[in-house]
Amino acid sequence: MKELKEYYKRADKYSSAVSLLYWDMQTYMPKDAGHYRAEVISEIGTYFFKIMVDDILGRLLETAQPQNEIEEKIVSVGKREYYKYKKVPPDLFQEIMITSTMLEQKWEVAKPNGDFGEVMSLLEKLIELTRRYADILGYEDERYNALLDLYEPGMKAKEIEQIFSNVKIFTLKVLEKVESLPKFEDPFDREISVDKQKEFNNWLLHYLKYDFNKGRLDVSTHPFTNPIGLNDVRITTRYIVNDIRNSIYSTIHEFGHALYALSIPTEFYGLPIGSSASYGFDESQSRFWENIVGRSLAFWEGIYGKFVEVIPEMKEYTVEELWRAVNRVQRSYIRTEADEVTYNLHIIIRFEIERALINGELSVKDIPDRWNELFKKYVGLEVPNNTLGCMQDPHWYGGNFGYFPTYALGNLYAAQIYEKLKETIDFDNTVRNGDFEIIKEFLREKIHSKGKMYEPAELIKLITGEPLSHEPFVKYIKEKYSKVYGLEI
Repeated sequence: MKELKEYYKRADKYSSAVSLLYWDMQTYMPKDAGHYRAEVISEIGTYFFKIMVDDILGRLLETAQPQNEIEEKIVSVGKREYYKYKKVPPDLFQEIMITSTMLEQKWEVAKPNGDFGEVMSLLEKLIELTRRYADILGYEDERYNALLDLYEPGMKAKEIEQIFSNVKIFTLKVLEKVESLPKFEDPFDREISVDKQKEFNNWLLHYLKYDFNKGRLDVSTHPFTNPIGLNDVRITTRYIVNDIRNSIYSTIHEFGHALYALSIPTEFYGLPIGSSASYGFDESQSRFWENIVGRSLAFWEGIYGKFVEVIPEMKEYTVEELWRAVNRVQRSYIRTEADEVTYNLHIIIRFEIERALINGELSVKDIPDRWNELFKKYVGLEVPNNTLGCMQDPHWYGGNFGYFPTYALGNLYAAQIYEKLKETIDFDNTVRNGDFEIIKEFLREKIHSKGKMYEPAELIKLITGEPLSHEPFVKYIKEKYSKVYGLEI
């Protein structure tokens, strides 16, 4: 057992190196270094992959004698991962890595002009490789399930389809009600300098007690969190001069991810159980802090004084006016800027498209048309260009098929966790007073301390006593937005 743990911890150092190289590529790497960086990431990443499917690891997993529940989980999760990836040829893994890294760099250049033709041929290659990868991994019912299982273990596409159907019906009803009301003034419809935004975001992370001894805040095209290694979890945000909400909520969102990574027990680090339960659970933590905490009236009551100190032109608005403005519901093009009511519609569109792509029911060349068709159908807007459409996210161009559904699942997990949390604390007073340690302790005990010991379906039941359901999310939205808009939702 000791030898098995040492093997994992040695191997994880290569994963840490890849993470650092990727973080640098997205933040500070010179533009012309991209092709070589793709080769380096691919080389080290493939070496790490080979270590993780080596026969030596297989023998250690089969001969280890666990002495407690934690060690039993190390072995069981380790075996699940080992035998899954053991089937994948390292050459295929390396080809996917280098293709996706190069495509993501190409996407970043092509995105501002919405030039889908520039990325199409490489995306076709990546999807073909990904289909082969899914076939080798194996699946029940449909090929897409093989990829979905990489991000949300145990979840099936048909189960997600049913959940999303309920969420979609509810969301469109809320939209119809809200849009029948007069529009209120938007205090944030103004330019605020990047310097002021940086000052406030830096203060905000200190207010939330993000540990700058174990992380840092930088800028990237698409905000992300990257756990580099032990006690090193870095986050990024982006600054848009005419929308400070974007940086505020990107920062809080990524803080939620970082908190999860930094709160997993140190002794789990580098082991099969040393990460979040799933991408959906990871997203539940970022969406919990971004929306349930960060978009609450209690939170704005706590930060209002500092906000108007840094941005004095906002003093003309009350805290209630600012709170309503950060909770405005409206149809919009960009997923990361969508309000928490319409956000799930953006995910449902992506889920339907990538599912069809991987299952061979949609061609790459038809992505823009299918995107525009579904966007009109669900969100009700005509898409003017690919920059605001199918090229706005890096996920497909980085090879992350099966990832998107976890964002909406994260919203559902978060609402269900929030419902349980409210049984134990006075949530509004706790948030208003900035007593975040009380909330963090609940999350640590129920979620973070478990690492990846349990699959998400099992973990949500351990936390709340109930299986995953869309109903707590519906209840949360109804209660909150009835107050925001002054009508019964």
